[in-house]
Amino acid sequence: MMVASLVKLQSNALQNKEAKDALAETEARIHAISDVHKRLYRSGDVRLVALDEYLSDLLKNLQSSMQNEGHGASLDYHLEPLKLPTDSSINLGVVVTEWVTNAFKYAYPQRRGEVRVNLMRLADGRGQLLVEDDGVGRHEGAAILGTGLGTRLVKAMAGNLGGEIDYSARQPGTLARLTFPVPAD
Repeated sequence: MMVASLVKLQSNALQNKEAKDALAETEARIHAISDVHKRLYRSGDVRLVALDEYLSDLLKNLQSSMQNEGHGASLDYHLEPLKLPTDSSINLGVVVTEWVTNAFKYAYPQRRGEVRVNLMRLADGRGQLLVEDDGVGRHEGAAILGTGLGTRLVKAMAGNLGGEIDYSARQPGTLARLTFPVPAD
């Protein structure tokens, strides 16, 4: 948390909006990682993280942070009780942070809306994360909004999870899907 506080202090000292936004995203990524570690220290089991509890806390913090920055979307989530090893949980938390932050920032530029997050176990035993909105949508070939770092992070985290990513353009909105292996209970 000290690192996140230092990033926040640096952000407060800046005037440039792009630099402030970049540091706010960095702060959110730090929180995603630190939340796993806090949960591990409290649980007594440092091998596995209860994703429903971890992601619930992470999503509450993200919603509060994004709304404090003036983004008008609301957040609805349904999280099945899955467990992942610590490193995999961190990877998943970074993906959730990136996708939810992007939905808040870009899906509803002119109106309020809802971002939905679902985590479930599939019939084949794998896990699936869905982040969706009914906003302006994602258009193939359109210029990347932001620096593109988030997209690279999501690809790297999904690779670390052994997961597969796909995006579906909706009318309206976007659906981001990550399917990943889940160890047997």
